[in-house]
Amino acid sequence: MAEIIIENVSKTFATADGTVEALKNVNLSIEKGDIFGIIGMSGAGKSTLVRCINLLERPSSGKVKIKDRELTAMSSKELRNSRKKIGMIFQQFNLFSARTVYENIAFPLRKSKLTKAQKKEKVESLLKLVELENKADVYPSQLSGGQKQRVAIARALASDPEILLSDESTSALDPKTTKAILNLLKKINKELGITIVVITHEMQVIKDICDRVAVMKDGEVVESGKVFDIFANPKHEVTKEIVNNTTNLSNIYELIHSDNFQLKPGQVIVKSSYVERDVSEALVSQISRMYGLDVNIIFGNIEMIGGNPIGGLVSIIQGEPEQIEQALSYLREKKVGVEVILDGRAS
Repeated sequence: MAEIIIENVSKTFATADGTVEALKNVNLSIEKGDIFGIIGMSGAGKSTLVRCINLLERPSSGKVKIKDRELTAMSSKELRNSRKKIGMIFQQFNLFSARTVYENIAFPLRKSKLTKAQKKEKVESLLKLVELENKADVYPSQLSGGQKQRVAIARALASDPEILLSDESTSALDPKTTKAILNLLKKINKELGITIVVITHEMQVIKDICDRVAVMKDGEVVESGKVFDIFANPKHEVTKEIVNNTTNLSNIYELIHSDNFQLKPGQVIVKSSYVERDVSEALVSQISRMYGLDVNIIFGNIEMIGGNPIGGLVSIIQGEPEQIEQALSYLREKKVGVEVILDGRAS
């Protein structure tokens, strides 16, 4: 069931240099309980889009629906009530420096109907969830970046949201801390059933946490789908660029254009990639034995997404031309993507 529906959303801004189209006819459907990623280069429009989801930015045209209720048609009062069910965390944490950790988390509860004891119980449970029980009385200046983001997450959860928007929330963090924050978000999604929308420019974040992803460029969604499918078989050039930036396989192009590289006659440089799930056979050793080939792996990047191997290899294959062609056909039959990067069989 779709929890968030974005229909034909466009957003324009008037600037001194003229009108800027930040979003152009965006359509997305985000399922309840999903962790949905929105990725793109700087200026792609992803942050504007996430701010349109809770109407911090009102679309110039189009509709935003949460659980079939159209936010873009609500009165100011209705919108304020609906926003209480949408939490948001930011790259720069946005904590109150003059308030303690406890007071920061309790801030959204100040006008709630909870008793003082109930508020205390809720804040303490959130401190436990984000593993900051011993930091209740300290101030943000005394915390690390990762701890500040944990406070921001706890504060966003204080109003019991059904949706959590994460706008580049790990961009200011080191890789180890990023991993810990992403694990916390996965825990929140699993234990609390909260739908999470993740805005990022890093494909690794998408791979680590998201179920589905939309790729943006110049205010448009250029492709979307399951993370495995998008990563295994990117269609749009910007998606290919983002995917390639997370692997070392593109280094082959730098190698073959270097002055000291020379492909021997009869050799073929092949990039093989997993494009479907459940590819787990030892295919390199199989083609080597079956077709009498020498296969030298020079670059490799294999990882797991959703329990399935994904990535690829760049190999130099040497043998009889007919046997090489049969081996490549065999790989394609096994649902492996095959790209001949440099062919020395005609040399």
